[in-house]
Amino acid sequence: MSSEESYLAILRYLTNEREPYAPGTEGNAKRKIRKAAACYVVRGGTLYYQRRQRDQQRFAELEVVLQAERRARLIRAAHLAPDGAHRTRLQTWQGLSQKYWWRGILKQVKDYIKECSKCQEKLDRSRSLSDPSEMLEELGLDVKSHEDSNETDDELSNTASIPAASLKPVKKKPIAKHELVFVSPLFTSECSFVNAVLVTYLFSIAVIIL
Repeated sequence: MSSEESYLAILRYLTNEREPYAPGTEGNAKRKIRKAAACYVVRGGTLYYQRRQRDQQRFAELEVVLQAERRARLIRAAHLAPDGAHRTRLQTWQGLSQKYWWRGILKQVKDYIKECSKCQEKLDRSRSLSDPSEMLEELGLDVKSHEDSNETDDELSNTASIPAASLKPVKKKPIAKHELVFVSPLFTSECSFVNAVLVTYLFSIAVIIL
């Protein structure tokens, strides 16, 4: 069942009390429709998806767009700023997801920007930058790579770009015995003479053992 057919089935379930299911609908499909319909509401004949807002008790009602042509127009309108500038993926998503919803909306936003010639030209220019963080900042993209992300359509709505400084440091590998390096007292002026002798002694023992 396509996303359009699923939404039409939910719309029928919520509006047709006498025949909430299409003829021939199996029992398992009926259960799925009933479960999914709990997240939707119909107002004025239009289907709305109810999404709980973070840290709030109320729900945001987003219009479910069924027509593929209208979806493409909405993405294009959200991608272009009033001054003609092209918004980033995150900006396009945020502008669109404030009012509209459909299954696969995030992927369609990504695909649209990948096919946008102006955005690709901007990406090519940014590749000449020596600092990768500068390139990400120029594009307005997340530091986390898309391939490593398992985000769903509604996870990005409350997600901001991750600054490079907030990334977790790489855990250092413990030093093995054979990797011990002798440190001369000349470079450890703050160490006492006793400590320097102790380091030399331990290093000699390690060399004998190895």
